[in-house]
Amino acid sequence: MKFTINGKEYTEFDINKRCAELMGKVTTSVTGISEYKASPDGYFIINDKECYPYAPCSNPSYTWPIIDKCWDELNEFVSGKQRMETKWIFTMQQHNCTKLVAACICFIELSEVA
Repeated sequence: MKFTINGKEYTEFDINKRCAELMGKVTTSVTGISEYKASPDGYFIINDKECYPYAPCSNPSYTWPIIDKCWDELNEFVSGKQRMETKWIFTMQQHNCTKLVAACICFIELSEVA
């Protein structure tokens, strides 16, 4: 499934990758490029040395620090389809996604606006 965030298309892998970058889980190489790719078994290889399943789109223990960073924004009220609803609920409906993915999308939107 693809999601549009600030005019760019993201897959869940791309969202996980961007969240990893924003949370400081990925270091940038000397060339200025962060190396982040998926191994065949679904783990993430970061800079060819770390290997672990950092997936805030599906693992609440990785998503909680993200939720904590944008808690106030997630709980702001916005105008929804028929009533006022939180940004979190609005994002879930807009992207037809889970709470975890919606929190990650909100985090990316906030980080790229700043």
